[in-house]
Amino acid sequence: MTTGLLIGQLASKFGVSPQAIRYYEQLGLLNQPYRNRSGYRLYTVAAQDRLYMIRSAQNFGLSLHQIKEILDIGEHSQNSQILMKQMVQSHLAELDQQLAELDQTRQQLKRRFEQFQQLSSVGPQSQSLLKLLKTIEDHNHPVAEEDDDISNRMLAQYAAGERYFSGIKLIGAKLSGTLLSHANFNRAELMLASLNETVLEKCTFREAYLSGADMIGAYLEQADLSHAVLVGSDLSEATLAGASLIGSNLGGACLYKADLRGATLSEAILMGANLQGADLRGVNLFGSNLLDANLEDVIVDEPIVIDNSIIGYPQTIP
Repeated sequence: MTTGLLIGQLASKFGVSPQAIRYYEQLGLLNQPYRNRSGYRLYTVAAQDRLYMIRSAQNFGLSLHQIKEILDIGEHSQNSQILMKQMVQSHLAELDQQLAELDQTRQQLKRRFEQFQQLSSVGPQSQSLLKLLKTIEDHNHPVAEEDDDISNRMLAQYAAGERYFSGIKLIGAKLSGTLLSHANFNRAELMLASLNETVLEKCTFREAYLSGADMIGAYLEQADLSHAVLVGSDLSEATLAGASLIGSNLGGACLYKADLRGATLSEAILMGANLQGADLRGVNLFGSNLLDANLEDVIVDEPIVIDNSIIGYPQTIP
């Protein structure tokens, strides 16, 4: 007679949801379990060891697909250890690069704030906030005309029917309020760009750099932002319904009241992100990192469970 844990017991033991376990089975990370006479799943010691390996490998920052590669080789094979070492080293290198980008963004923000403090202390009664901000922007964009030329040239190409802008450099570009639907910005550099209320429906930003970008109220429905870097970006009240953010880095990003219904955030990094009041109904968060994220008042259709703690509860939406 086969013995083992029921799916609820297994989920409780490892601090995951039953839905996550079924997802692991769907990906082939876990074998289909035995069933008892009543038809309930029974997870043997071997299945428990397998899940232990999956969860432990996730703690090294590996994605579920990477973990499957390792497990497919065989947990007792020396090659599986070699492959895991290579993957972790690669992940550490990626994190080092992201930290460098985040540090650069922080330094730029710090410099701007210091300018703000200095200028506002000179004579706060004599100049408006608008004038103060314009002074700071002029100081930080000595080649603004060149930046505008690049932005205007790209917009002119878009108007003429061009949609392929892969790898384009638009650092600090001012594109707020423009229409750029269905465009390809894969691997583009859009750090510190202004994209407030820009229509970016079904655009692709795979592996693009959007650190520190302003995207308040941007319309990104069904956009593909897989593996994009959005560290410190502002997506407050942005529409991301049905968007793909698989493996994207949203560390420290602001998603206040963002519409993320049906979005895919599996394997995404959301450490320290502000998701207060965001609509997360139907969102796929499998394998995502929500450490220190602000999930206050999030709208969900099923509880969010992190390390055995329930963070978000379903609620009635008026």
